[in-house]
Amino acid sequence: MKKLTAVLLCVAMLVSMLAVAGVVNAEEAPVTENPSAGDAAEDIYPIIFVTGIGQSYSYLYNTVEDAKADVAENSTDRAVARWNLFCNDFSFAFKDIVTYVSILRILGGLLATVVTGHNFISKDACDDLVNELFTYNIIDENGNLPENVVTPRCNYPVSQMTEEQYENFYRTIPCEEVIGDIGEDMLYCFNYSAFSFPYRNAEELNTFINDVVLAQTGKDKVVLVPMSMGASVVRAYLQEHGTEEKVARVVSIVGAWDGSDVIADLVEQKYAEDAPQKLYDGIVADLIGEPWGYLVNGVLRIFPKATLRSVIDEILNSVIENLVMKTPSLLVMVPCERYESFRKMRLEGNEELAYITEMTDKYYENQQHLEETLKELNSEHGVEFYYIAGYGLEFGGYSSDYEFFKFMESTTTTNSDEIIQISSTATGATFAKAGEQLDEDYLASHDSAYITPDKSVDLSTCYFPDNVWLFYGQKHELENNNTALKLAFELALGHITSSADCEDTFPRFNDSRDLKRLKRSYIPDLNTWLETNTPTAEQQTLIDENTAAVNEMAARTINNREADDQIIENYRKMLVTLGVYTESEDGGNDGLTNALKGLNDFNVRVFGYKGFVDILKK
Repeated sequence: MKKLTAVLLCVAMLVSMLAVAGVVNAEEAPVTENPSAGDAAEDIYPIIFVTGIGQSYSYLYNTVEDAKADVAENSTDRAVARWNLFCNDFSFAFKDIVTYVSILRILGGLLATVVTGHNFISKDACDDLVNELFTYNIIDENGNLPENVVTPRCNYPVSQMTEEQYENFYRTIPCEEVIGDIGEDMLYCFNYSAFSFPYRNAEELNTFINDVVLAQTGKDKVVLVPMSMGASVVRAYLQEHGTEEKVARVVSIVGAWDGSDVIADLVEQKYAEDAPQKLYDGIVADLIGEPWGYLVNGVLRIFPKATLRSVIDEILNSVIENLVMKTPSLLVMVPCERYESFRKMRLEGNEELAYITEMTDKYYENQQHLEETLKELNSEHGVEFYYIAGYGLEFGGYSSDYEFFKFMESTTTTNSDEIIQISSTATGATFAKAGEQLDEDYLASHDSAYITPDKSVDLSTCYFPDNVWLFYGQKHELENNNTALKLAFELALGHITSSADCEDTFPRFNDSRDLKRLKRSYIPDLNTWLETNTPTAEQQTLIDENTAAVNEMAARTINNREADDQIIENYRKMLVTLGVYTESEDGGNDGLTNALKGLNDFNVRVFGYKGFVDILKK
């Protein structure tokens, strides 16, 4: 019960903040050749990945002494939990009586809400529970997490990482086969806690560049590769240190250069008009998982539709006030044009958050001049800027991991990679809603060479329109698109300097690709099967044909999503033929899941999107 209660209270926020995460689980990719030859070694600059949330892990220790000992030994052996966003082990919270008291008060409020139709959820109880559940994510006024929480930094290249660090790096950034000439000795990763101060991160990146990377490699410049939230760190660094000419290139991979409307909607609590309706449907099953998500769907129907929204608001407001509002690194993910509205709503006149206001004001004052700053760095200091992004999706419009984003008001107007709008990842792009086209008059007056094939995005308004590459229908986890990673390294190594250079290999407008299941499951499962089975001649031919098709597909840099997906599906069917999988490799739904899902579908079909109280009143 306590686990379910915690999930119910936290799932919305947990999933929401993954908007800047880029969390991936990619394994070994098919072997492919690097698409071009490289420069001489002396002309290659070290590459620093400035990670998104999905690539940075924090570790929890029972004692501060254990934490210090592990740091000294470059180890995590003494850690009792790890996470890349929130501490996901709530057992620590349930060691405190305050947690139980808060839950009982909330349950009492829920019962009173159901009976009376008015919201009786206790704000104090919600605040207490949030502080207990997220105690290891809340930073103090100096930007510090609790002393027994550590986010280790790798002050050495990938080649010298520990086994755990090495595996984490390639699992979240599967670039083994596309590194090319640079090698692991010139490949670095700058990680940080998602709960931090943006300008502290910028200063630490400056120290990392000068005292670690340049000192170790003997080079005079680096290439920065910000991913997702990492763009906000690079943004702050460039404002403070960009003119020092330590950066040769910036290659942005789905970087949040102007935040995400998802975050702004969350902190301003602006939801889609049909948000309560979505909660009555099967969306919660996708968020929490089967079968219990369907049970939660049924429980939610207890609430009258009119009060369900107020209950959600109360719970989320506690998360926002007690966690998000105390974390400047998250607040700077609000888009610049929405900052004043957010500031007035959440910060203005709040003396307790005066230090937060000071930091965010500074960031947004600089953010107003982002285009001017980047263009000056390019023209006066030689910094090259490149952008790789996905487009053509609504928020939460692709995968079940981000279904919650469909609750946000902006989902009805955005064009995104389902997490960050295209004007942020491709700085300055003009867009129409995903699935719609730009106005005919607009299209007639702008260069068609910069307008996407579906006529929904115009790159001519970007800061550097010739330095942008888009992948249609590509979700935020761009790392599962090996073509995008190949392109990123070609740009980082200086092999490509404009989209005009590579229309035959890396076109400006490309299709998406998703190799996640192939790399994570299909190829490893076949290799495991081969360890204990000797294929017949017929089976070996089948394996060879499908492996060749997969490798040929992975080597192509002009993607065809429909054809690529069919090749991956054929590979899965081969595994079924071999007996590695049954026809449904996931094993199908069990009886409980089928029963609860059937009940949920019946309720939607018969009663529509209403609470049981609404139905009885009618």
